[in-house]
Amino acid sequence: MSVTDTFIGRQPILNAEGKCVAYELLYRSKGATRAVFEDDTKATTRVIINLVHNIGISSIIGDKAGYINVDDHTLLSDTLLSVPKEQFVFEILEYTKMSVAIVERVRQLHDFGYRFALDDFSCNSKNIEYFKALFPFIDIIKIDLLEKPACSIEEIGQKFKPYNVVLLAEKVEDMETFERCKKAGFDLFQGYFFEKPTVVEGKSIEPSVINAIDMINILYTTTDMNVVSQKFSLYPELTFNLLRYINSSKYSFKKDITSIKQILNLLGPSRLRSWLSLFLYGSTKERIFQEAITDAARFRANMMSELVSAHGKPELADEAFLTGSLSLIDTYLQIDMHEIIEKIQLSKSIEEALLKREGYFGKFLSITEKLEKTDRIQSVIEHLAPKINLSPVQLYALYCKSSDIACIVEAK
Repeated sequence: MSVTDTFIGRQPILNAEGKCVAYELLYRSKGATRAVFEDDTKATTRVIINLVHNIGISSIIGDKAGYINVDDHTLLSDTLLSVPKEQFVFEILEYTKMSVAIVERVRQLHDFGYRFALDDFSCNSKNIEYFKALFPFIDIIKIDLLEKPACSIEEIGQKFKPYNVVLLAEKVEDMETFERCKKAGFDLFQGYFFEKPTVVEGKSIEPSVINAIDMINILYTTTDMNVVSQKFSLYPELTFNLLRYINSSKYSFKKDITSIKQILNLLGPSRLRSWLSLFLYGSTKERIFQEAITDAARFRANMMSELVSAHGKPELADEAFLTGSLSLIDTYLQIDMHEIIEKIQLSKSIEEALLKREGYFGKFLSITEKLEKTDRIQSVIEHLAPKINLSPVQLYALYCKSSDIACIVEAK
């Protein structure tokens, strides 16, 4: 069995307030070292068919928009007609061959309500002239900031002002660039700049987070659920959220819940620590990039748990989950990781992973981060799978499960 080009990944697209508004669906392996795709048009068609007919769009993108790459062959086919136009943006690839037929087709689809973006767009005058006939029907222009644009960020903003298009900055790597792009007129952003914390001196940890940290520490020092439940009673917010969690999770009770202690005994110390670690991201005040960071932390936690289980150590799954979920807490709280770890009683192996990406958990955390951040999902999976004695199909299945999306690998 060999894997064809139906791997799919997602990369969040954020607005200027840091809210996730869409996902780019990464169905091909850009920049692969070998020819993975014999036919990009067939690859796109297969992914669209799977999305619409086999999986269901909500499984992949929920109620957010989805961005899908298309070339001239796909545009001229009837493939796009099977996709609900209200929920998708079609990215016209940078190597699309311009022609009268392409311009007319995009115009027709745009009149029908389809939305289009120009992908990896170069702002040099020659490229603008080449695609200019499409501009009246283009809603979004994507600028890859790592491809050394011919213009500065500020010049890009000025150059595209007359065209009434939304500018999307791709591969934004730091907060400074994010702020420059915003000021220059960019509206949408892709990249992992939100995972790099800007530490502000003198920041304090808010009370709800301190309470959750206190409970994590208690659960490392005792397994006596009488002691734990008494401590929980001091924190009504934690109690309320624990009840919400238990009622929305896979757990079901044959009889009514009569006490917190009943829930605590059901979950056990390690699972409680895992839940508390994700609760740390549930701030009562709105934070920039809150949803994106929380989603990334949840993916890391799930992926870490799945990886160690697949590696033959299911007994370490909860500890791996805790490692993954805490790996972005410094970014979320905007506090140095060393300061946070000083306040939480963690095992040495988790500390090594969080601070240095070293040790058993550090190895899997590094793998998880590569899977999370790549826009070359197929080539990364094929590269990483042998390192942990898994097949690409197995690793991709874990990736899909951890992302809470359906797996659509096909075999040939």
